[in-house]
Amino acid sequence: MIVYCCTDLIFATKIHSTADAVGVVCRPARDEAALKARLDCVDDGKDHDAVDAVIVDLTMGEAGLKLIELAKGHEAGPEVVAYAPHVEVRMLQAAEELGANQVMPRGAFASQLPQLLRALSRPTPPNTPGLTGPPEQHSPG
Repeated sequence: MIVYCCTDLIFATKIHSTADAVGVVCRPARDEAALKARLDCVDDGKDHDAVDAVIVDLTMGEAGLKLIELAKGHEAGPEVVAYAPHVEVRMLQAAEELGANQVMPRGAFASQLPQLLRALSRPTPPNTPGLTGPPEQHSPG
């Protein structure tokens, strides 16, 4: 599962809808308590898996940097991707210094979002022993 930390509702919707379109489970976390609950796999009444990656919108300011610290310090060890407008050089540098795995300008993040979500989503082990790839799709016959 990928967790996204974004307070911009339009951008949050873009992340969520793109994740749905590419078949990746993506859940929001708007503050430290919510992110910690996701990382700790706290039961919230929805199906969820372990957190593979955390996406942080650096326009959240210092709160965004604290989210990176929380994710990087958690035993789950998720990959962290941070993005901000290209003019937010200080925030982008701070995210790098905190150990974000990828730091990108918002334009690049938006244009690469489908590919990025696929890359961040770790494949779920198949339920059938011996099956090594995705199930084949059969057309109705």
